[in-house]
Amino acid sequence: MNIKHLLFDLDNTLYPSTAAIDQGITRRMISFVADFLGLDFQQATERRVQRLPFFGTTLEWLKTEHGLTDIAAYFDAVHPPEEINELNQDPNLRPFLQSLELPMTILTNAPLCHAQRVLEFLNIADLFTSIHDIESNGFKGKPYPEAYHKALASSGFSIAETIFFDDHKKYTDGYQALGGQAVLVQHPSEANRTHPLDSRSEPDLLPQLVIPSVYQVPQVLEYLAAQS
Repeated sequence: MNIKHLLFDLDNTLYPSTAAIDQGITRRMISFVADFLGLDFQQATERRVQRLPFFGTTLEWLKTEHGLTDIAAYFDAVHPPEEINELNQDPNLRPFLQSLELPMTILTNAPLCHAQRVLEFLNIADLFTSIHDIESNGFKGKPYPEAYHKALASSGFSIAETIFFDDHKKYTDGYQALGGQAVLVQHPSEANRTHPLDSRSEPDLLPQLVIPSVYQVPQVLEYLAAQS
């Protein structure tokens, strides 16, 4: 494959899922669900687990099934400014991404304010040509095809020229369903542990590679180049 462009998810992809911000976002999200639906925290957790597989995001579920209209209140609750205190600096990330020497774009189901906050904290905001967030995608982001197509159209690169990295298989599957190559970024501590460059495949889809962190991107590119 002749890869010319890298499309990255943000959270748990450019930084590890072991960061405290991951649990913080989930906790705040469930707390909002509990308050909005009049449930306790455990009930909200269970309800979200039941319904989320049918939707791209928790926000879409609440909008569609429960009539949520105050989206700003949702984002304020889930992504307060102090969330950045739950993330650690990684001084190696900027030089590493620069060493890839390929155009890079962000595609996230988080709001723009969160994406900018995280990218600026990690000192990598200027390395990406654009950010495609949930708001710019009409609150229907990954895994809807339009979200991927919009990011690609803005970048000027095709699906065949772009590899997509995300920590959710639902979203990497969405990209591969369009005929693209995706890579699942899955920290080794997660339940469904796999080894670097293991592959998962579905009928008529390209093999889906699995890596433990963003730092294995060069190995992915080398692997794909060798398959050409």
